[in-house]
Amino acid sequence: MIAYQQKLKLSVVAVAVSIGLAGTLAGCNDDDNNTSQVQDEDAQYRAKAEAMLKDLSLSEKLDILQGPGMDLTTYAGIPPINLEEGKDVPGIAGYINGVKNEVLDIPAAKLSDGPAGLRFSPTREGNSGTFYATAWPIGSLLASSWDTDLVKKVGEAFGDEVKEYGVDFLLAPGMNIQRNPLLGRNFEYYSEDPVVSGKIAAAMVNGVESNGVGTTIKHFFANNAETNRFFNDSIAEPRTLREIYLRGFQIAVEDAQPWAIMSSYNLVNGTYANHRKDVMTNILKDEWHFKGLVMSDWFAGNVTGLTSNFTGNVGRDPESAAKMITAGNNLIEPGNLKEDLQASYDNGTLTEEDIDKSVVAILTQVQKTPSYNHYNYSENPDLNAHAALSRLAASESMVLLKNTTSALPIAAGKKVATFGTTQINTFKGGTGSGDVNAAYVKNIASGLAEQFEVNDGLVTFFSDYWDTNKVPNPALFASGYVIEEPSVAATPALQNLIASAAESDDAAIITIGRQAGEGGDRNSGEGDYLLSAEELEMINAVSAAFHAKDKKVTVVLNVNGVIDTTAWSDKVDSILLAYMGGQETGSAVADVLSGAVNPSGKLAQTMPASYSDVPSSATFPGTDIDGDGLADKSYYNEGIYVGYRYYTSFNKQVSYPFGHGLSYTTFAYGNTAVTSNTLATDGKLTITTTITNTGDVAGKEAAQVYVNAPEVKLKKPTIELKAFDKTDLLAAGESETLTFSISAQTLSSFDSANNQWIIEPGTYNVYVAPSSEVSNTQPVTFTVSKEIVVSKTTPSALTLPEGTTEASFVTVSE
Repeated sequence: MIAYQQKLKLSVVAVAVSIGLAGTLAGCNDDDNNTSQVQDEDAQYRAKAEAMLKDLSLSEKLDILQGPGMDLTTYAGIPPINLEEGKDVPGIAGYINGVKNEVLDIPAAKLSDGPAGLRFSPTREGNSGTFYATAWPIGSLLASSWDTDLVKKVGEAFGDEVKEYGVDFLLAPGMNIQRNPLLGRNFEYYSEDPVVSGKIAAAMVNGVESNGVGTTIKHFFANNAETNRFFNDSIAEPRTLREIYLRGFQIAVEDAQPWAIMSSYNLVNGTYANHRKDVMTNILKDEWHFKGLVMSDWFAGNVTGLTSNFTGNVGRDPESAAKMITAGNNLIEPGNLKEDLQASYDNGTLTEEDIDKSVVAILTQVQKTPSYNHYNYSENPDLNAHAALSRLAASESMVLLKNTTSALPIAAGKKVATFGTTQINTFKGGTGSGDVNAAYVKNIASGLAEQFEVNDGLVTFFSDYWDTNKVPNPALFASGYVIEEPSVAATPALQNLIASAAESDDAAIITIGRQAGEGGDRNSGEGDYLLSAEELEMINAVSAAFHAKDKKVTVVLNVNGVIDTTAWSDKVDSILLAYMGGQETGSAVADVLSGAVNPSGKLAQTMPASYSDVPSSATFPGTDIDGDGLADKSYYNEGIYVGYRYYTSFNKQVSYPFGHGLSYTTFAYGNTAVTSNTLATDGKLTITTTITNTGDVAGKEAAQVYVNAPEVKLKKPTIELKAFDKTDLLAAGESETLTFSISAQTLSSFDSANNQWIIEPGTYNVYVAPSSEVSNTQPVTFTVSKEIVVSKTTPSALTLPEGTTEASFVTVSE
């Protein structure tokens, strides 16, 4: 195992060298010096952007504010202004318009999806070649690594592809909170927790932008359902929005200063998110000091009058574009809104001062882009090295949920019986804007065949069944095919194969798959959150046959989000949550099952015992208010008690807790201490702990810091994650001391009554633990002698709609 990991690490080094970003160089510069240098450069770009205003007509300024999308077959057929000849990237999501006049020559900037790999057309007119991008592990899987260094390395290689394919801004990462397990785009997002989301997003942003290209963190904000996503109104009280749904974005802004943020489709407390000046300007730019540009999601803010399915008309708002600009949303995508903007300017609802602010915000960032600086991109990134890194990242992020009697690892070369059509139709990632045109997808069957002797008869059976029975997927934005698993009871050939395999093979591996994506949410029924009858039938039949021969059964979950395990987990010996590992999913699964890589991923979202236990289960995806069959309002009834905050505070049993993940070795935590408490002076808390590998196999451990805070004025969850870190690869018997630095802002709670972030006085219990199950962890303590006001905030921001009170919709409270 160690030798294999070293081999993969060499591939990662090759990636770093190939893009001029060797990891050792990253640590040579002082962070404060880097921050100061970036601030100085931003000031210079902004000063130049402000100087450009005098050479721009009003018409040219309005052109800059409404960016055309999507590629040269654009919405309304409007091509981008001043796109350099021969520098287009077909199939990208859109552009920022350039300018060409007697004084200025600003090329159009190019914007491309997506969160798990660069999304563009693989073919070019007049070019016989085919162009591919790396399909990286999905966001949920990368976050399960709990490894910001690894995520930054992925970002560095990802950003290299952005640059070398001629793109300027990556429309990623996605970092909305996984409020509910059924959100269709959970695969794009990182976690149910804002600290994990913010820190992982910042690592990705810093990695990508080290290449001199931009990122766009999204979807800002409270965009936690895809159903009727253009018009659904998220109703939540200010503290919930601040502590849960905005905090991750705040961390990413403060730790990484991304070039751009994308505002979301939905309304929040009765107003479109991108119409809210209290958020787009007061919070984002004034409170958090965000220096980048804010762009809308495509067709957001009711600029078209179309419903979420682009059919019908719900009363187009001709002032919507102006409302975005005055609120602080600088760039509107896609274009065709110049007439609206001009009309708003003419009638006085849009001032030139507001127009200029947005133009400056956009041009400040555009000056940094490869297009503006006429970079001669290669269209030839090192995809082989990137595939090796993708495989490593996937394998080190997968979560071993269960492993009774050391069912795993399975020694390489053993005979394995593989079941399920998903071993053939392996999902590299989700659908919609998160899809990637990869050169290949290593499916699970072929990945296992690289390290084991697979049962060819079973592979052939499921391959033939897939080819014969697959049907096109009708879901919105979806691609590919769907299928139901074969019924064991009704398929004598499969019955015979199971019986024969139990005699001849050493172990069984059953793969379960789930697909979802942009434009729709999942459901809580059979075949989605619950296993189908056919899948349960297969697990029962395979387990009975193999257990009768004293042989082990493993289930691999190739899924976009969590599913129920309560109904079947006791039937199998081990469960690997593989999520979607990108184009190398099959090989990464095999690496973990064989022990070539010791699993070290941990859950960044809770797996509940039942969907009905999810605190938002009764309110997701929303309530149909007007009787049109679509969810109009999503009431955030659980308040701040999202995910593990709810389960731990209300003593709800779960299938697998937040932060859980097994290893092929064991770890001990010792010498945990609060080494520094300067919260009242310079706003920091420092904690250390020593992790020792007490087992026989080299491995990594992700340690998590949970805080139980006193309640003076404010109720709080029993525990909240405040920091995390991951060890290096520790040999058997080896130890490493981890240091956790927690800022006063991260530790604070929001006092809505006084519009301020505060740390309340009293005794705090700190648990440094392997998961959110901290009952067996002895806490260390620190005290705060008096209330600390960390920061003042914008008065009356995010207030509830008139006539709505917290008591009218919040059903979960202590």
